[in-house]
Amino acid sequence: MRVEVRDDALRADAFDALVAFVRAHVEMVDAGEDPTRATRAWEDAPPLPGDVDDGDARAIGALTSTYWCPRVAFDAPRCAVEAVIGALARSRATRDAREATGAEWWIQDVASDERPKVYHTDCDVMMMENGTSVRSHPTLASVLYVDGGRGGGATCVFDQTTSRAEEGELDPRAPASVCACGVRENRFLVFDGDRWHGVLRNDDGFQGQRVTVLVNWWTSRPAGARTLPRRFVDDASPRVVAELGEMTRVEPTIVSRGSYADDAACWDEQRIPAGASASAGGFVEFRYASE
Repeated sequence: MRVEVRDDALRADAFDALVAFVRAHVEMVDAGEDPTRATRAWEDAPPLPGDVDDGDARAIGALTSTYWCPRVAFDAPRCAVEAVIGALARSRATRDAREATGAEWWIQDVASDERPKVYHTDCDVMMMENGTSVRSHPTLASVLYVDGGRGGGATCVFDQTTSRAEEGELDPRAPASVCACGVRENRFLVFDGDRWHGVLRNDDGFQGQRVTVLVNWWTSRPAGARTLPRRFVDDASPRVVAELGEMTRVEPTIVSRGSYADDAACWDEQRIPAGASASAGGFVEFRYASE
């Protein structure tokens, strides 16, 4: 399983521009406004290769919408998030997504007293004419931590997939490793796109908002990703291309354990087992004996 963490991911000016965009988006949503319903008529951003007509998807509430950034926008970004995606696409951290046709992105804003994001895998499900479904996953999934200081629930990634989802099981049944990445501003976490993951409970006393930008890298556009709304387009010319920061690699603290079954109850409760902490910006990998 590949799980990689880089600190100081973006140069300060690029990170500040991203923070301003994200805060404006969060304020919009907190006020009960649907960011995609900005005008009396539907007006999407100027079309780019990889954009398609959203059709009936436009009628779906957008408070949890994901947006599509086609590959051409990596070098010609239309907003601060696309500029950041372009910078990340040029980093070594996303080397496994060199063939990506674009990236799906969304903003997640979670208060310290809210229930954390449950475990899941990111996927696109296509229904076939015969009634069966085909499940696909992004090449890479990634998290850019925007706010939260050094607090809030850690992101947890299991060395398991849902390839046996039809049987209601994860594969393998017990993971050989579990990684927990603590929150730190301007940190970039990237992992295999088909991994079981979620957010751990906020048990470190942190009070505030845990804000992240989630970016999934796809070889084909997922059905649920919407075309960028016109209101998000920065009409400034020339367009600003974001620059990477130091991208300092963070090595995990390795914790060797016995059987995964010994820690399963803690993980099921979305809590890190005793023996290590992923608070204060820690990055921990639990390694389990084979069963």
